[in-house]
Amino acid sequence: MNIFTFRMNIGKTKYLVVLILLMSLTLGAQNDTIQLKNSDVLLGEIKSFSTGILVIETSYSDEDFRIEFNKVKAISVQRKCIIGLTQGRRRYGNIRSDAQGKVTITDEDGNVEHFKLEEITFLQEISDNFWDRFRGNIDLGFNFTKANHDTQFTTSGQLEYISEIWLFSSDINVLSSSQDSVAKTKRRDAKMELKRILPRKWYLLGALSYLSNTEQALDARYNPNLGIGKLLKSTNKLYLGVTVGFAYNIENYVDASLDKTSTEVFISSGFNMFDYKDFDLKTTIKFYYSLSEKGRFRTDYDLNLKYDMPLNFYIKLGFTLNYDNQSAISGSDFDYILSSGLGWKFNK
Repeated sequence: MNIFTFRMNIGKTKYLVVLILLMSLTLGAQNDTIQLKNSDVLLGEIKSFSTGILVIETSYSDEDFRIEFNKVKAISVQRKCIIGLTQGRRRYGNIRSDAQGKVTITDEDGNVEHFKLEEITFLQEISDNFWDRFRGNIDLGFNFTKANHDTQFTTSGQLEYISEIWLFSSDINVLSSSQDSVAKTKRRDAKMELKRILPRKWYLLGALSYLSNTEQALDARYNPNLGIGKLLKSTNKLYLGVTVGFAYNIENYVDASLDKTSTEVFISSGFNMFDYKDFDLKTTIKFYYSLSEKGRFRTDYDLNLKYDMPLNFYIKLGFTLNYDNQSAISGSDFDYILSSGLGWKFNK
């Protein structure tokens, strides 16, 4: 090996070392960063921030860290996100702290805005992969009583999709109950909603609901509706919104002679409170008033309480109520179900 070759090898070695260092810095720069008020710093991937809890995945822990957002002093996210702000404002872009208690949001066009950290109500990464934008859960429940061989099985699931301006949600609930000397009880309900986010806390809503219920002799009720809504309250502690619109009712009964269609106006309200650490409370109520059937009035009410457990499992308690003051069977105006079960969620 001559001196010339040796010098060339040294030069290549230096170049390789510099390249490795640059790659290390680049890879390190991809970490999202959270600084807490106690001066602790976490590096990793911020999965989401909602319901007052920020979730971050790190390479040095098997479990995701769940942090109360009021303990965060500074934040920096490398990927583009939907950022929800108080007063129903929404932004899409990158977010980082430029001073204690402050954040800078940079959109896709390079426009920069400054906000207080406490103005952030939720944070959701928007992946370039279409399928990664979905999240959901499924839960099961089973009860058996020796007396009368009373058996009850329940299952439910939810699926959501989120993008910059579109929100899709769907859920399904199934109940099957049987016991000796009593007719089998079946109940199935499902809902789909698509929201188009508008400025200043407004949104457009398109929805379709389905209900089949032996208690009210209802084979199937299809209820497409269109409406417009507004967020009345949006903070990192709760959401409260109201929607008004029109619905078209298609009903098929056990007695086919009772089948009918009708038009309705509706008003609904949804409330989601998450002021408790591992608890999530979500409730909605919807009132329908018929335009084509004199004096007819319907109400749908849902309440769900969940308690988060390790490994994305949770315990659920649910309550659903349906009221129709002109039901097909006299004395069956009300129908309700109280359920509990164990569930699992994905992409959370």
